[in-house]
Amino acid sequence: MSILACLIGILTLMISIMMQVQQMEHQGRTQEEMDLAIENQDLKKKAELLKLETEKLEKRLKLEHSTVLEMKKLKDRQIALTLELKKLEKAKDPRQTDATLQKLLENLTKEITHLKSERPPLAKKLKELEDKLKARKEAPKPKESVVVRPRGVGQRGSRNIFFVECNSTGIVIINKGKAGKTISVAAIPTSRAYNAHLDTVKKTRDSMVLFLVRKSGTTAYRWAAGVAETKYKVSTGKLPIPNDGKIDLSLFKN
Repeated sequence: MSILACLIGILTLMISIMMQVQQMEHQGRTQEEMDLAIENQDLKKKAELLKLETEKLEKRLKLEHSTVLEMKKLKDRQIALTLELKKLEKAKDPRQTDATLQKLLENLTKEITHLKSERPPLAKKLKELEDKLKARKEAPKPKESVVVRPRGVGQRGSRNIFFVECNSTGIVIINKGKAGKTISVAAIPTSRAYNAHLDTVKKTRDSMVLFLVRKSGTTAYRWAAGVAETKYKVSTGKLPIPNDGKIDLSLFKN
């Protein structure tokens, strides 16, 4: 019994010591784990806050970027509209649609570009002609007028004839026997004046366009006749002019 009592006492002591040791280790580990858990929670909260802040910054950047693009588009549109208003200010017509005005603006821009590109060659040619004129001892005699005659009696032809002169620089629209609007070669396809002239021809019954072609006006004739025949489907004719004299259409008055 004494031996058994000793064994029970020893076992009880060992169990008590083991429980105390386990309790100490458990308490230390729990405190460390709590500290780590708290720190981990703080880091998670900071990470969430940083994520939210980053998303806000990204949204703000996108908004500012889109705002800059919109402002640029509005600025470009403002410039285009200002240019359009300046060019169309003198030719306002309430019957015209936005599409017509836009097309008109595009044609005007093209015509201005063509005129600018042709200015240097024309200026050079003018300078050469002026130099030749100054080099002559005598003033050149004016060339005789070229009288254009109608068709003979009994010959078939259009009743209403519209005249266009073709020369080295372009075409000249002749209105009521007198030279009118001058159009350069490059501006022929987009010229409002020439298109209006052809539109009048098309609306006139039994009509045609007679091109009076100078010796150096072949290129201008091809462009002008091409627009008249392909775009407006009007009848055309060609009459060579032998010299550079003034064109006389007085015989067509009747």
